[in-house]
Amino acid sequence: MAVIGKIRERGTLLGIIVGGALALFVIGDFLGHRTGGGDRNVGSIAGTDISVEDFSNRVDQQLELYRQNGTTVDDQLQEQVRNGVWNDLVRERTLMVQADEAGFGSSISREEYDDIRFGNNVLPDFKNNQSFKDPKTGQVDNAKLRQYFKYVQENNLALYDMQKKTFVPQRIQAKYNDLVKKCCFVNKAQVQDDWAAKNTKADFEFVAQRLESEPDSLYPVGDQELRRFYDAHKNDRKYRQTAFRSFAYVRFEATPTQEDIDNTRKDMEGLKADFIAAHGFKADSALVAAYSDTKNTQPTPYAEGTADHLNDSLIIHADTGAVVGPFREGSAWKLVKVAELADVKEARVRHILLGTQGKSPEQEQETKQRADSLLAVLKKDRSKFGALVEKFSDDPGSKSTGGVYEWFDEKRMVPEFTKASFNEPVGAITIAKTSYGYHIVEVLGQRTRKERRVLTIDRKIAPIQAMKATWKLANEFSLNNPDTASFRKTAGEKGFTYTPVDQLRPDQSFVPGLQEAGEVVRWVNHAEADAKSSEPLTSGDSYVVCSLQGIHKAGVPALNDVRVAFSKEVRNEKKADAIAARMKDKPDIQALANEFKVNVQNSGNMAFAANTIPGGYSDPAVIGGIFALDSNATSGPLKGDVAVFVAHMRKLDAAGQMPQGAEDVKMMTDRVRNRAAGQVFNALKEAADVEDNRSKFY
Repeated sequence: MAVIGKIRERGTLLGIIVGGALALFVIGDFLGHRTGGGDRNVGSIAGTDISVEDFSNRVDQQLELYRQNGTTVDDQLQEQVRNGVWNDLVRERTLMVQADEAGFGSSISREEYDDIRFGNNVLPDFKNNQSFKDPKTGQVDNAKLRQYFKYVQENNLALYDMQKKTFVPQRIQAKYNDLVKKCCFVNKAQVQDDWAAKNTKADFEFVAQRLESEPDSLYPVGDQELRRFYDAHKNDRKYRQTAFRSFAYVRFEATPTQEDIDNTRKDMEGLKADFIAAHGFKADSALVAAYSDTKNTQPTPYAEGTADHLNDSLIIHADTGAVVGPFREGSAWKLVKVAELADVKEARVRHILLGTQGKSPEQEQETKQRADSLLAVLKKDRSKFGALVEKFSDDPGSKSTGGVYEWFDEKRMVPEFTKASFNEPVGAITIAKTSYGYHIVEVLGQRTRKERRVLTIDRKIAPIQAMKATWKLANEFSLNNPDTASFRKTAGEKGFTYTPVDQLRPDQSFVPGLQEAGEVVRWVNHAEADAKSSEPLTSGDSYVVCSLQGIHKAGVPALNDVRVAFSKEVRNEKKADAIAARMKDKPDIQALANEFKVNVQNSGNMAFAANTIPGGYSDPAVIGGIFALDSNATSGPLKGDVAVFVAHMRKLDAAGQMPQGAEDVKMMTDRVRNRAAGQVFNALKEAADVEDNRSKFY
């Protein structure tokens, strides 16, 4: 389940399919509401509607693969799968269309398909998975992969078809992205400009008066001023608005009664007999999956002191198969079963890391030679280990301990480091090459300890009885306050917490401050402009009543949508003008600092390529204004986004002519190419005018 847990975090279609595959290979038998009315589309991409039926079918196919492999399909996993399916649909209707037009087609040969599964170009998700690596070499084992895919094809056609539908488009998109990257080049002028920006240096002092130092009350914004700014900037790209809705809610939380607490305990007492009677991993895991809230079906190490004193003592002294509980821990009741007492190997080592990340092959070879030299020194005199750690090690995590890693098990480190720590005898000093670099590892000790592993059934105390009274209170509030004005007024009078939500986007499935907000999101997205307050909507152990505040369309924002933001912009312009007027014609930096009661700040030797001015000021226009000064010159007021500046240039050193050999075209080209795929995809998405309305249905 740890493998599946990692894959869930990815949230992609490939992750889902690989997850189902790995569940078969590692765990299984290898060697196992929608509403919408009217518009039935979850969105559109490049002018093509995506029906809720087609979308749901794709989601259900993938969820079924999870179920077949014993994975619990909860709300979180469903949401991740929906996101993965949606992202795949966007790629199909953008990247795949472009790839087809570029000549890559929509399919690949059988030879190429085999090559990315178990050939020379194995997909990263399989290539990097320990289940498919040779334990001796640490390299991908093509025979294991071939065996695995043969099993899938013969025993799980649904998974086989899903893999093909995933891997083929992924391969085509990768080839298209490679083509885009190879079309990106950097010319000599760009290299020269980049070198000049990094090597043009300035040493200046400056005074900065922050706009926030001026009281807002001194700079009122009139309707005409606001309208002028709005007319001038409403079409600016940075103010372009995505569709959203605004609303407010009042939450009525239910607290478990004593009856709720007692009822949950009785349920757990009934489960205890079944937990005791269950024998074997499958039976225990089935009970946990069926009845536990957290559903962790894998035995986990028990840390002494986790439970209260009495139950902690019972657990750490219990025999294998014994069940302790039910006992209360916070808002839940628990049953703990001792599943096994395992022998865990541990090692204690010290090491020196000579890092290779970001280095060229030639530099890596030099690092290897240095590691060999240090190894020879240490084999002659181990007393030098601590001094060499201090001088050479690139591992900050162990430098303060003389390179020592205290007792750890075989799962903690990367495979190569683990092999050097556990496969070598105590006292051995060897070199291990990992993705971090070359490690000189000395084994200081090895041992085996007993680890008590447990399975837990936990059950949150649900406020079932309390929810009845809470619903009545929430429903009364809803009926008596149908409009926005009374909604807010009564909430204040009754002492209820009134929470405004300024923006809820169509693709947003969460609401700040709420758990399990699906009902709230659906109500907000379906409500008409003149809707009355909602009926009580469930959110975790609470009821929520909502009041719709506004519906805001995509594109150019309405004045009311940006009134607050634009008023701040106008106010800041007025503040900057006022501060600049007070700074004008005052070239004495120190006198100016005294007048504004701020300090004179120094830049040090600052490069033109820098993104910020000392003090945390990030303003490219101001940086450009300062670097335009000659040596010994003082600027006039420079108005920035958050402050007004006056700078005195002490010394400006131009970069001059770029010396022969200083250019690094490859580095700049790699930088451009590494961004290319993401930039192209984002541009295609924007051109496709993607409309995501999933929140109306889920």
